Amino acid sequence: MTDTTPADQLLGDAMTAAALPALQQPEWTDQERLAEVRTRLSVAEPIVELDAVRELRELLARAAEGEFCVLQAGDCAEDPAECAVDDIRPKVDLLDVLGDVMSVGAGAPVLKIGRIAGQYAKPRSSDHEVRDGVRLPVYRGSIVNGPAASPGARRPDPERILLGHVAARRTVTAIDSLGHGDGASGDGRVWTSHEALLLDYEVPQIRPTPEGGLYLASTHWPWIGERTRQLDGAHVRLLALVENPVACKVGPTMTVDDVLALCEVLDPDRVPGRLTLIPRFGAEHVDELGPLVRAVSGAGHPVLWMCDPMHGNTVVGEHGLKTRRLEHVMTEISRFVEVVCANGGTSAGLHLEASPADVSECEGAGAVVERGEHYRTLCDPRLNTTQAVAAVAHWHRDPAKESG
Repeated sequence: MTDTTPADQLLGDAMTAAALPALQQPEWTDQERLAEVRTRLSVAEPIVELDAVRELRELLARAAEGEFCVLQAGDCAEDPAECAVDDIRPKVDLLDVLGDVMSVGAGAPVLKIGRIAGQYAKPRSSDHEVRDGVRLPVYRGSIVNGPAASPGARRPDPERILLGHVAARRTVTAIDSLGHGDGASGDGRVWTSHEALLLDYEVPQIRPTPEGGLYLASTHWPWIGERTRQLDGAHVRLLALVENPVACKVGPTMTVDDVLALCEVLDPDRVPGRLTLIPRFGAEHVDELGPLVRAVSGAGHPVLWMCDPMHGNTVVGEHGLKTRRLEHVMTEISRFVEVVCANGGTSAGLHLEASPADVSECEGAGAVVERGEHYRTLCDPRLNTTQAVAAVAHWHRDPAKESG
């Protein structure tokens, strides 16, 4: 009879959780190759180390006390080819600029989290789309398939999972070489985050801790998306088992009962820094957030609330392109802080899709949205630097913290 360790038991629990229903997963055709890829990934070098994960969780706990604000920003969908130092430097510089702007309005130092080193998978509203009369699988991020509108490019390819891991490792190495990774102190550090969406990428990267627990080695800070936050689903149950700080997107269809149940699963011990909720309501609906904040606060969950003013404000313009209007983004940011503070929550920061490149994908601050070289997002529209600075300048500190 073989004795099992606590880590063995938790790993078994993780496999059980991963076998639960999971939305937004690709239809792989080569299952044999997929199994080989998962095996290789399970013994691959971790992208992040446990000590760094624990350090970020402690910093987020201090953010829950008002010591820091949090800025989370980067590409909607990363291109794995952009993982060299010259690719990463402008992204880190953008986080630095936005962090400086945010710290002025917040009157506090800013933790800078990139949507970086793993933001390669995307949820989609439909499984297929029609392009030039041809029905194709949708683009699900470069870790799954390619953006080109052809049957070959859109076929899910397990080999891309390994390429994503390599790109993430190179990105972290680039961040380190720029002096913003391991060893960087205070607000000079850039932490990694991405949506933990593709289970064939995330599950093999769960690692045991020396104390018998588990952590996710693919990123410092994973989040669960609005489309995969089902309480009985694989994504929620899997992240409930890991030691990383975790976040979850919250849309306007979430009820008080929904959010309280979610908090009980992801933060049963009510530990500061463990759970962040990221509402994506849109400027027209952000006032409806109040009852959720009030309920969570009343239940004693010390969650951080971060504003995602992007996804709830997405529209399709006359040009046929998805876009966001800067004025709506700024309105949601301002109202978010007021609503969260008025209902007893901690308004911790912002979650933005933004690029340092010369893009015109969102309307406002002089940008004209049209097809061409300045609209090149792989999925959703991103703020350019000027727009992102304007948006972040609308962030202001929790009045209760100021008076305290």
